Amino acid sequence: MGMIGYLQQVPMTQLQLLIHRIEELDGVIVHEVFETEALDIDKAWHAIHFMLNGSSFAGDEPLVHTILGGTPIGADEGYGPARYLTNAQVKAVAEELSKQGRDELANRFDPAELSEEDIYPSGTDWNGDEDKDYVLSYYQEVAAYYIDAANKDHGMILYIM
Repeated sequence: MGMIGYLQQVPMTQLQLLIHRIEELDGVIVHEVFETEALDIDKAWHAIHFMLNGSSFAGDEPLVHTILGGTPIGADEGYGPARYLTNAQVKAVAEELSKQGRDELANRFDPAELSEEDIYPSGTDWNGDEDKDYVLSYYQEVAAYYIDAANKDHGMILYIM
């Protein structure tokens, strides 16, 4: 199955309640009921992060927050704890993502670099147009999801399972 990335929009009032109830919830927040469905970004999460930030795990704000950023909260959800972004952080990410179109990100798709950096899924060849289209299609969903969350003044919960 592998490591699947998820983004979850959450109203700030609900996020604040989750933060205050984290011990009562035994640290698990991803199974709560949310008004907006989570966005499953499959195994494209690491390539999207790398293409936005030029680094396997680091980067500059606000784009570093897009996939792997945020404040850790709760228990290990499979591959570390979930992380949350405030509505202000979501707006900053959405603003930057709205400036970066598919073509701009496509120009950053370098199969040799992705392989050299061991971008997940490890051992991927990263050579075909299929791989590029796969990552770019998920990137477009991520950008749209952030813009929608920003328009609703929502925060975000990020996790990998």
